[in-house]
Amino acid sequence: MNRAWYCGVLALMLTGCSLPFSLPYQQQPEPTWSPASDSQELNDWLQLSAEMMSSSEVERQQRLQQLQNMPVNNELKLALWLSHPRASINQRQQAQQLFKQHLPAVNTRVQQFFGVYQSYNQELLTFHRQLTERQQQVDTLTRKLKELASIDEQINERKFRE
Repeated sequence: MNRAWYCGVLALMLTGCSLPFSLPYQQQPEPTWSPASDSQELNDWLQLSAEMMSSSEVERQQRLQQLQNMPVNNELKLALWLSHPRASINQRQQAQQLFKQHLPAVNTRVQQFFGVYQSYNQELLTFHRQLTERQQQVDTLTRKLKELASIDEQINERKFRE
């Protein structure tokens, strides 16, 4: 009986049928990560960043116009050019929105690289907001000083008339 049972199990194993017990799970090998391609992509972004930083105002405006008119998705390139130190507040806000939308799709090194530009833009936006608030305070105080000067002048005129 044992011999027949062993022959049956052996026949099942040889024919490829499933065994009455499960085999341990074998992990599939993970896709290989190539640091060379990752480094090359980061290097390309660094070169584009250097080009953007050394560009003149005319070159920057031309490049922005080209990127905005391109049908191909170049949102991160556009966001980089919109993060130029001489960019307007509206351009910085647009860059921040583009970063938020498109950074999750890139690798972590590129995300870290663009994180610098995001932080830079955020700081400048915060400084601009503070500057605007302070300017409003100055304008309010100036208006009040003019009103006080006008009242003082009226008081002096009344004293002079008396």
